[in-house]
Amino acid sequence: MFDTSSTQDNDQVDELPAGTTLLRGQYVIEQYMVQGGFGITYLARDSLDRQYVIKECFPGALCCRVDGKLQPQSPDLADKCQSILRHFLREARRVAKLDHPNIVHVHQVFEENNTAYMAMEVVPGEDLLAIMDTNPDRLTGDVLSQMLCDALTAISYIHELGILHRDISPDNFLLDPDNHLTLIDFGAARERAGKEHRALSNLLAVKDGYSPHEFYLTDVPQGASSDLYSLGATFYHLITGEAPPNSQDRVAALAAHQADPYVPLASGGWDLDFNILQTIDRALEVLPRDRIASAAEWLGMLDIAPPPVVEEEIEEPSSEVELTRVISRLVEDTNRQVQQGMPGDAALQAERKKKRKRARLLDQELEDGPKELVDIFGAPIENLDFWLRENGEHPNTAPKQMQPKSIKPRVQEEEATDAVQDDAQPEGTRASGGSGLVKLFTSCLPIRRSSNWSPIQN
Repeated sequence: MFDTSSTQDNDQVDELPAGTTLLRGQYVIEQYMVQGGFGITYLARDSLDRQYVIKECFPGALCCRVDGKLQPQSPDLADKCQSILRHFLREARRVAKLDHPNIVHVHQVFEENNTAYMAMEVVPGEDLLAIMDTNPDRLTGDVLSQMLCDALTAISYIHELGILHRDISPDNFLLDPDNHLTLIDFGAARERAGKEHRALSNLLAVKDGYSPHEFYLTDVPQGASSDLYSLGATFYHLITGEAPPNSQDRVAALAAHQADPYVPLASGGWDLDFNILQTIDRALEVLPRDRIASAAEWLGMLDIAPPPVVEEEIEEPSSEVELTRVISRLVEDTNRQVQQGMPGDAALQAERKKKRKRARLLDQELEDGPKELVDIFGAPIENLDFWLRENGEHPNTAPKQMQPKSIKPRVQEEEATDAVQDDAQPEGTRASGGSGLVKLFTSCLPIRRSSNWSPIQN
């Protein structure tokens, strides 16, 4: 894939300029972000106007860019460049299958310009190295504890799939405004048990202070504890403000029977759970056999018993306070099942209540019987016509026997009453008209109830 012809001795820059298109115009480079020993990272936008981070395989120690395409710096480096490219593609496609909330999602992997690219999601936030420089107070003990758990769950996930990250460091963790941690940059990832590409170890990302000594060697096995060493070194930096001593220097000191230059965190007065400090020290042991063996084991070691609950003496409440509490509970229980009605329900219920009240009153009157007429002194008026004559208020025509307005007598009863009253009246006083005036007058008279009411009054 690489052109092994002699390279041009010019002032070409490594990164692609803004506006460069990739994958037949699918992506447009917007800006250069960062360059590492193994690749270059850009911010790009796709044809649907979505932003992505694009990682380009670019081993700067072996290759250069000519007319936008990668070339080995010399023909004898062509095989190594090809091996790195195959490794990048294999692991990029493998990482694209990862699905974990604390691991960056790979959107697409493709080849172009004699190299390969990974298009990844844009993760908001800053890397931990930048936060240490600009806002170290943000990394409180609680935030660090949660970050360590998140990092271990992500690393445990990839280790179970047989993948080593090999580049765990503060700048490869992003922390968003909600303190959600994301592991990024799998460019140096490799198979944990593979032997084919160990010769590439010294060409891949090796960071002093964060890499265990086996990352510097080509014939030493690398395993889960290697990534855990780098994770321990990352959190050592976040706690103390600086990376731990170079693992190569530590090995040299131990080989010379000298003291390990590493200062354990557990021996300091750091504002963090002591158990966490001890586990970080354990992960940073020089020899792999002395380290924590797996991320799952480390997570198990972080189970911290909650502090004992101190029971405070509670003063007995006064009777007035207790009464208030009882009333509050009663009100709460009473209203628990109450549901607020729709607009207009109150008026409707009030009208229904009035109708029910009128019906009850009517039923009561029917049950008690009709009311009889009385004079202003409460004496019953047995014969209305006679009473009217006695009081000088008799009209020329005699009225019918009055019935209470609240009772509607049957037609038959009304006719019978009229007949009896006509017979009972003195001669010359039988009704021949004018009953309307009498009714209007008698409606103003007081009345009283009679339990022995009869339609015939003498």
